[in-house]
Amino acid sequence: MSQDRKTPDHWSASESFESKKDTSSLVPIPARKNRAERLKEIRELVTSGKQPGGYLEQRPKESGENWQPEEHNPLWRRWSKNWQFWLAVSLILSVGMGFVAIASLLNLTAESNCSKVFWPTASANDRFFCAQEAASKRTVDDLLRAIELVNALPSDHPLRPRINGQIDRWSQDILKLGNARFQEGKLEEAVAIARKVPQNVPAYPAVEKQIQQWQSIWNDAEKIYAAAVAYLRQEEWGQAFRQANLLLDTGNTFWESTKYEELTQAIDTTKAEGNKLIKARNTASEGGLDNLVTGIKLAQGIDQNSYLYQAANKLIAEFSKKILDIAQKRLQAGDWQEAVAIANKIPDAANLKAQVEDFNQLASATAQALTGSVEGLSKAIEIAQKLKDGRPLYKQAADLIGRWQQEIADVKTLDVASRLAAPGGVKDLRAAIAQLQTVPQSNPRSGEARTQIINLSRQIELLEDSPYLQRANDLASAGDPNSLEAAVAQASRIGQGRTLYREAQTKIQAWIERRQRLQDQPFLDRAQQLAASGNLAGAIEMARRIRSGRVLYEEARSNIRTWQAQFLGEQGLQSARQAAIPGTADALETAISLALQVPESSSLRWQASEAIDEWSQRILALAVEQSSSDLAGAIATLKKIPSGARAFEQARSQIKVWEESLNPPPAESPAVAPDPPETEPPSPSPSP
Repeated sequence: MSQDRKTPDHWSASESFESKKDTSSLVPIPARKNRAERLKEIRELVTSGKQPGGYLEQRPKESGENWQPEEHNPLWRRWSKNWQFWLAVSLILSVGMGFVAIASLLNLTAESNCSKVFWPTASANDRFFCAQEAASKRTVDDLLRAIELVNALPSDHPLRPRINGQIDRWSQDILKLGNARFQEGKLEEAVAIARKVPQNVPAYPAVEKQIQQWQSIWNDAEKIYAAAVAYLRQEEWGQAFRQANLLLDTGNTFWESTKYEELTQAIDTTKAEGNKLIKARNTASEGGLDNLVTGIKLAQGIDQNSYLYQAANKLIAEFSKKILDIAQKRLQAGDWQEAVAIANKIPDAANLKAQVEDFNQLASATAQALTGSVEGLSKAIEIAQKLKDGRPLYKQAADLIGRWQQEIADVKTLDVASRLAAPGGVKDLRAAIAQLQTVPQSNPRSGEARTQIINLSRQIELLEDSPYLQRANDLASAGDPNSLEAAVAQASRIGQGRTLYREAQTKIQAWIERRQRLQDQPFLDRAQQLAASGNLAGAIEMARRIRSGRVLYEEARSNIRTWQAQFLGEQGLQSARQAAIPGTADALETAISLALQVPESSSLRWQASEAIDEWSQRILALAVEQSSSDLAGAIATLKKIPSGARAFEQARSQIKVWEESLNPPPAESPAVAPDPPETEPPSPSPSP
């Protein structure tokens, strides 16, 4: 092998074979001419008519073949015209075959030598060459083998600087292979590969630094992923997406691609499941058993592998507790069968199975207690006592047992009171009330005892007050004022808060109004007679005799207001007509002012309106007559006409016309004609 052959970034081939003594088998490789020299040689051969390389020799004439000279052969002419193409082909083939031959020779030599070397006595060149050969395979084991081969040389070896540089490059190659595993998401494999680099090589600190960097990147990515998952569990999709985007800058292909896609897909899936939970919450928030059951069914649709599975179970438990509360209320209302049916709607996933079992048992006990008898209450206590300490509803069962025990005592008291009140006398009823009052207010049947006390008290009041009301009815039947007054006095003996008090007060009010009507009706009738005869002042005076607070007072006041308006209207209209007699504009203006004071409620209001229109027309006529001599005065006269009169619009139009006459608009100045353009005088014509 030639000593001039070099390999890039490696030791020379001569160094690899300097320890070999037998070199007779090596075939020397002649120096290859460069491309320019080769092309020049071929051109000279073609120009001189010689055959380059023997490929263009003229074929000898064979028997039976019509051979032509090469200058008359079409194929030859075509090849001779494309000699550049064939030249290029020949060069490519020659160079390629040379490279293949050299590579095969080197390969065969390396394989044959490295597999036979006895390493304890091998030279540095053998180690270098074989280390290079192993490293060229680009596997971890081969790179480690390469490092092992050269690192075995002494630390003071003359080639140690080159050895260390090569070891550093091969260590970097190993780290690159480890980094490939790291980028694929195989951190443990990457670390394991990196740690295979011997610790006694100078490049080992770089290995530790690389491992720390991988682990740091991996830990940061795991934290980002965990934070995104935490946001998913909290149903904060925006924050989860922001965390997912941080994975794109981790510096690891596995996290930036595979895990990023996995996380974004999980976000989309979890967001869709989150919509189910939102719908479940919204449905349940509307209240009612059916909405709660529907909400539970929606939450049960969340897969157990979902990040929202725990949130869904929490909602199921929350809704189930509300269902159990509804069942409790139904049980307290006495509908124990419906209560059991409601409790059985709670799913097993709510983890309330023990509570539901205890509830059903208490419902069975409550069903016995609802009979209200001592026997039923005793049976209820027996059933409830089966719930031992440690059961979910043990405390509730204990409370019910205490309640039912008190209720048994109350039932016995109520029975005694009922027997005492049976005769129906006042004394009997009072004895029964006394017995019922022994039931404490905190006892279960205290409400029933209070109700019976109220009923018995009403019976006593009816027995005591009925005679008074009956006597008052008898007195009022006579119908005269004195009898009615006596009936009121008799009924007033029934005190406030008594059972017959409202009835007595209603009758007392009717008797009082009836008595006042009998006393005041004559005054009102007489006042109406006076008003009909035209004596409005007398009618008003008579109606004022009915005092405030009497039953006919409001009717009298209404009549008085009507008669007063009519009286004022008559006086006002009469005064207006007197004022209009002079016929002047000022007199008519005064008359109109007085007529306007006639109340709207007066029956004479229409007469006042007619008079105002008439006087306004007269003012208009006076103004027209005045306009011939005093236009400004005529305008002032027209302004005396009120706005509500029929002549008002006509007066306003006339005022506008007269004001324009008094104040005509300024005349427009005539337009000044422009000066004619200057023209040159005509030139004098030449004299004849």
